[in-house]
Amino acid sequence: MQDRTWKVGDLAKLTGLTIRTLHHYDEIGLLHPMFRTDAGHRLYSEEDIVKLQQIMSLKELDFSLDEIKEFFENPKYDPKEILDMQIERLNQEIKMKEELKQQLQELWEVFHSLKKPSLDQFVNSIELIKNQKEYFTKEQISGMKKQYDKLNNTEAEKFANSWNQLNSLLQAEMEKGTSVDNPRVIELAIRWKEGMDFFTGGDAEIINSAERYYADNPHAAKGSGMSGELYKYIKDALENIK
Repeated sequence: MQDRTWKVGDLAKLTGLTIRTLHHYDEIGLLHPMFRTDAGHRLYSEEDIVKLQQIMSLKELDFSLDEIKEFFENPKYDPKEILDMQIERLNQEIKMKEELKQQLQELWEVFHSLKKPSLDQFVNSIELIKNQKEYFTKEQISGMKKQYDKLNNTEAEKFANSWNQLNSLLQAEMEKGTSVDNPRVIELAIRWKEGMDFFTGGDAEIINSAERYYADNPHAAKGSGMSGELYKYIKDALENIK
């Protein structure tokens, strides 16, 4: 007998598996303990623990117990391949976590200047960030962020407040049915365009991407104070600039 063995209860505590699971593995022939006591109690060896680790890794990769058993019965089975597969999966998970971190950072920036954002604002901003990535390239998003970063905290807060107020004023004019050729609407639209030009650096491709975004997602941008309907109203007003 090897220098060290583990009873089924001890192995369950070590691995986080249940005793019932280890019994099941034994019953289906997946993991037979190498030794048994005179009373018939299971004793697991170091070799058993190595095999159990491989079983747990394969389960993490979503293989069924039947498939795992076939792996072990295959004379060409190579545990190194399992480690390679698990490392690749972890790399994919790390990449996904990094993308999630970036989205959360962007969401934090959305609400940084707000005091107690509503649940609707929070949900809509998540949707906005998700959808934007389908229409704007990483370079375009990065470029807009760099433009915004040119402002200090006071300037950024002032700009955000002014932008929200501007959108509210335009929304009110639209709801009142004010014509897009009204001088007041045109003046507000010009101020709106100046803000857009600042964020986009006057990049026509970004503006085209924005137009596609609002055309395809007329209700998706509530968190930004903008809708597809309002965007079209502003664009129509800008057509009246002489």
